[in-house]
Amino acid sequence: MADARQLKIGLCLPTWPGRDGVNVGWPTMRGLALDVEALGIDTLWAPDHLQRIIPGRPPYGFWECWTILAAAAEATSRIEIGPLVACTGFRNPALLAKMATTLDEVSGGRLVLGLGSGVPATDASWRIFGYDSERHVGRHAEAVEIIARMLREPPVTFEGEYYRTDGAQALPRGPRPTGIPIWIAGKGERTMQIAARWGDAVNVNTPLSTAAHVAQIAGQAALACATVGRDPATLALTGYGRVALKPDGSADERPGWIGGPRETVVATMRSLGGAGLRHLTLYVGEADDPSPLPALTGATLERFAPFFEALRAG
Repeated sequence: MADARQLKIGLCLPTWPGRDGVNVGWPTMRGLALDVEALGIDTLWAPDHLQRIIPGRPPYGFWECWTILAAAAEATSRIEIGPLVACTGFRNPALLAKMATTLDEVSGGRLVLGLGSGVPATDASWRIFGYDSERHVGRHAEAVEIIARMLREPPVTFEGEYYRTDGAQALPRGPRPTGIPIWIAGKGERTMQIAARWGDAVNVNTPLSTAAHVAQIAGQAALACATVGRDPATLALTGYGRVALKPDGSADERPGWIGGPRETVVATMRSLGGAGLRHLTLYVGEADDPSPLPALTGATLERFAPFFEALRAG
């Protein structure tokens, strides 16, 4: 069994509207970033979405991921930062490798590069902004190869069906010339294999709440590694979960969420680490917030602090 004490915890900056439908500004996000860092949280993330359309509510948007991350990198000094996850369909992959190297420089070597294919079927951003969503996973495979090779073994000359490079390099190299950690979103067989081929970690694209689920995903990751000829012990397993906090210090028990009394929530998180999870990004909300992915606030961070402190104390 894996050592549960190795489990790291991450939180997301609220670049999307809160329960009141309002996008907070940078001063609020900056304050949250500093508070999250002061609490001792390991990583800070920003989602890479642009605009969403959900029936029954007006269209809403997100602050742009890379701009926010650059500002967060300058504001903080210790916490790791990254996109959760950068959609490879939204930017030229060679340019994205350059962006990653530059942000790693700005952050002093604290970037974790999350990459994902995106889901055009549920994300209206593709249609609204004019991105080509045809065969998006095939495009993603080519993009990930270009990015990974540029960050690890430049120069890169690549001739694919969707992308081409001719001696592309991410110059200057930044503070970590040997590479930036790359976490690749995986869920199905194809994306799992892309992660196994090119990633330092696979970031599971489904909410996690039980050790059994983590064990199942670990088995899928091991199968993907076997397919591409990789030792599964070299591919870290990461993912996300959700916690809805009550005023009484417990968490609401919902299907697919981590819930129960504080000691139960902490024990559950430890069990995820024991099952092989190395990093858990949490979406923390109020118990009466109906959002499936609640936006972090100062109040919910304060309410979450005892949970995190109990997890670390263990």
